[in-house]
Amino acid sequence: MSNIVSIRDLKKFYDNGETKALNGINLDIRDGEFVSIIGPSGSGKSTLLNMIGALDIPDSGRIIVDGIDLNNSKENLSKFRSEKIGFIFQLHNLIPNLSVIENVQIPLIGKHLRVNRKKKQRAEELLKSVGLEDKIHQNPTKMSGGQRQRVAIARALINEPSIIIADEPTGALDTKTSQVIMDLLKKLHEERNVTLIVVTHDPAVANQADRIITVRDGKVIDAHEANASENEYDNNEIEDNTVDFVDYVNEEEIVGTDIPKHILIKMDNKKMRVKIRALTSNQIRSARLEEDKGNGTFQENIVHMGAYSLNDNNLPMNIIQTRIPAGVIDKLSDRIIKYSLYGQ
Repeated sequence: MSNIVSIRDLKKFYDNGETKALNGINLDIRDGEFVSIIGPSGSGKSTLLNMIGALDIPDSGRIIVDGIDLNNSKENLSKFRSEKIGFIFQLHNLIPNLSVIENVQIPLIGKHLRVNRKKKQRAEELLKSVGLEDKIHQNPTKMSGGQRQRVAIARALINEPSIIIADEPTGALDTKTSQVIMDLLKKLHEERNVTLIVVTHDPAVANQADRIITVRDGKVIDAHEANASENEYDNNEIEDNTVDFVDYVNEEEIVGTDIPKHILIKMDNKKMRVKIRALTSNQIRSARLEEDKGNGTFQENIVHMGAYSLNDNNLPMNIIQTRIPAGVIDKLSDRIIKYSLYGQ
């Protein structure tokens, strides 16, 4: 299967180069694939999505989408977006004073500001496919969040794009409605063989993709098939570059009443047990001093000193800094400090 997206050493900086939104992205996405992009806030997920959709331009590197070199200044990127990409956003971006069918038809409107009968019929068919055939003349402000998102999906499909880009499409919805939207997206993806790229913070959404791409600090740190079997990992396996962490501690297990404790960290459908140990007040102070010197963050230093594997080796600092998301680091460091101060 050929690649519909091919990215090499893509970089994008803001604030005069101080903020490295993308810092050397390398990524291939296959034609017809459903991928999810996950990572902590500020990791570069949305910037990467904007690059694929030609909503922004890189500072350096190469990006080819559906055969179009987006770095080529001669390319008509407006035409590329209207013909190749369908966009779905968290907050729908519907125009409130237009009806549902008029919102869906917006991408069809050319310089003459008219939509012919054939295109209007296509809009009606799409609204039927998302279960809104009885609401085509309704104002979107009178609809639920899930219904508005279905309008946005129909609008994204109206020009028969080769790629659907969805930025947190379920972020504003409750769990039940979120799954309805995901089921609809998966159904349309399968029926139309459209490439589906979804940015999400929700592991339940991410795990429905064919492949999960993890972004951290402007780089792709992992891209693996979703729904891998769960396994327990010892310290040697932690060193393996295929292991990656997600943003939360799944559960905690107290082992007796003495140090150490075990914590069960849920990774990408995998699990790893680590021990934590109490730190002295001098060690906690040292963690702050090391941060002041530029040697890791306070939380990273606490985890490095206070968390270790079953064979009593510290978690390597390079793993903490490059492969454990901030959410995991913060929760582990909080637990170590509470345990150190209060024995909890």
